[in-house]
Amino acid sequence: MLNFDTVTNLAPFEKLAYCNTQYPTILVSGLGFQDQNKVTNYWGKVPEYLKLHGADVYLAKQHAFLSIPDNAIRLKYRILDILEATKKDKINIIGHSKGGLEARYVAGKLGIHGQIASITTLGTPHQGAHLADIVLGKIPIPNFAMAQLTNIYAKILGDSQPDSFRAVLQVSTQQLKKFNAEVPDIDSIYCQSYAGHINKDYPGTMWRTLAGILKPYDGKNDGLVGVESAKWQNYKGLIATEDAPSVSHGDMIGFAQGIGEKKFNARAFIAYLLHDLKERGC
Repeated sequence: MLNFDTVTNLAPFEKLAYCNTQYPTILVSGLGFQDQNKVTNYWGKVPEYLKLHGADVYLAKQHAFLSIPDNAIRLKYRILDILEATKKDKINIIGHSKGGLEARYVAGKLGIHGQIASITTLGTPHQGAHLADIVLGKIPIPNFAMAQLTNIYAKILGDSQPDSFRAVLQVSTQQLKKFNAEVPDIDSIYCQSYAGHINKDYPGTMWRTLAGILKPYDGKNDGLVGVESAKWQNYKGLIATEDAPSVSHGDMIGFAQGIGEKKFNARAFIAYLLHDLKERGC
């Protein structure tokens, strides 16, 4: 299990040295929400906490319902802008959920792999999300009608040209087979992944219910993504602490903590990740 005692017990003079990685860090959000929307507040208080601990951290400003290639292009130019502003030659990427796939795409397909120091994925469906399979095939609403309704929601969030059907389709298990065959991993980039899981004692009803629905398809899962699907490259294990042995898809980044595991400290977890990257020279 992870232990955040070090970061939570730092003396004031030690804080600014804890997350000051060699390169800046960009946080890449997943499907369904925008990281710049103040109502949903995707990353919670994580960015501010990281800055207080010395991190040079940025949000990716991805669209909520856009295809992986289209969002990856946005990510590429966001990264280039950050590197120009900071006068650094590389960046660390932390991608949550679908954001991890967009990180892989920008590294493997868009020609800036030399400007990426590391990629860390959290709860990313590298082998696809069975929930997407269920939505696309088992909900008795025509896919076109569902896509239209979702696009309206996406525009309310701030997406200018949402493509929700394609965005959901691309995280299905069948489409991820194609993705993995076409998007190469880059050996020069340090890559790691983490997974979450929900057990029978998890306190949040919504996440526990979702995990129960997915269990026949995914086995152990975080309420949206199976543990086996979240494994990629250097798999570091389950996100869990002694106080919070079960962590959901949202808990791991501090999203909507009121409906999840309140004992999990997402801010300290992401700070822990950056400290580890710092120690690795990233």
